[in-house]
Amino acid sequence: MPEGQVSHRNAIVLTRAIAGSPLTRVHAPEPRLVPQRIDARLTGDVLERMEAQGKHHLFRFRSGRVLHSHLRMGGVWRAYPAATEPPERGLWLVLATDHGVVAQYRGPVIRLLEPGAPLPAIDALGPDLLGDGVDPAAIGRLLMSIEPTREVGDAVMDQRVMSGIGNVYKSETLFLAGIDPWRPVGGLDGDEAGSIGRIAAELLATGVRDRGRIRTWRPPLGAARPGERTWVYGRRGRPCRRCGTPVRSRGQGTSNRTTYWCPACQH
Repeated sequence: MPEGQVSHRNAIVLTRAIAGSPLTRVHAPEPRLVPQRIDARLTGDVLERMEAQGKHHLFRFRSGRVLHSHLRMGGVWRAYPAATEPPERGLWLVLATDHGVVAQYRGPVIRLLEPGAPLPAIDALGPDLLGDGVDPAAIGRLLMSIEPTREVGDAVMDQRVMSGIGNVYKSETLFLAGIDPWRPVGGLDGDEAGSIGRIAAELLATGVRDRGRIRTWRPPLGAARPGERTWVYGRRGRPCRRCGTPVRSRGQGTSNRTTYWCPACQH
């Protein structure tokens, strides 16, 4: 699932694939991209680096242009060897150089901005938990600065507070921190809030190292079932891995995203 670990992994892979060489081919077959004339504007330009900010991708070009991408729930970037023709199904954008090809599938957000244009979606983000030089515990304590009656499980998903946590990492982080997602933010102390930031950053960093996959639970040798990678997420009604209490779930927040938690382990 494309949470912050995916954008940071992509920053490594996509920069490695095409940075430093002129774009020899730019192909944008998705009709919704046609008005932006991305092919005409980017062909010949040179990617200097791709950056991650939370769940956002920022491709920074030598011309000063910035290509902004957000994968939402279903988008994906792929890297291919040079001269590869990416599959057309679901294809939104291709950027190719003499050394590599990257392709974006299923959108849904791609914007090419001219030099100096504002990045309102980025400017509104809170600190990135995987940003250079950040203190994740200090970022977690920012939760204590928002409305005290807001539920913790809803607050940690607010990208304006801290960026990078999606729905899976929300449930997994709060389980590992032992914090009930339905508690009000005003009930957190500094150590608890700091632990949310620290644990979330550790899980995201593991996801980057694990090629963008989410794996928060690793079973004892020989005890795993295929596909089991989480402590509580997706395990409604199944026994908690720590105490055996059935895991619960229900929608939370204005977006009604499903939260999973153990009512015995999380207080």
